[in-house]
Amino acid sequence: MATLAWLHLCETAFLDNCQRLCVIGLTNRLSVPVVPIAAHQLMLAGLVVDHRPGEEIEIGVAITTPGGLSPSPNDPHCIDISTAGEYVLITLRQLPLREEGVYRFTVSLGEAAGVTLEIPVLVISNSVPAHVH
Repeated sequence: MATLAWLHLCETAFLDNCQRLCVIGLTNRLSVPVVPIAAHQLMLAGLVVDHRPGEEIEIGVAITTPGGLSPSPNDPHCIDISTAGEYVLITLRQLPLREEGVYRFTVSLGEAAGVTLEIPVLVISNSVPAHVH
């Protein structure tokens, strides 16, 4: 049965002309200027192992906010799931980030237990220059 060996959140991921996975902007936290905000594009990249040739895989994606809700963007095309070689690539567009805290991204293959990433969303403030006397 196919399972995910690992899962990462990044800005973009793709296979190059030599079939190597290229991951750009690998992240373990999201720093944002304010909430609410929509993340323009994020991607989840995962390595599929134990996949038998010709076996169809059902891929499930779940996102949970710090408050326990599942955000639903306005555009039905905001989540794009594709496979490339032995990788699953999930594009998230206009992902609403409505509050600070830990967001959980879970990807599952068929009936297998999902792999979950816990990604903190932190509001960063602009620095204010200190006045020196």
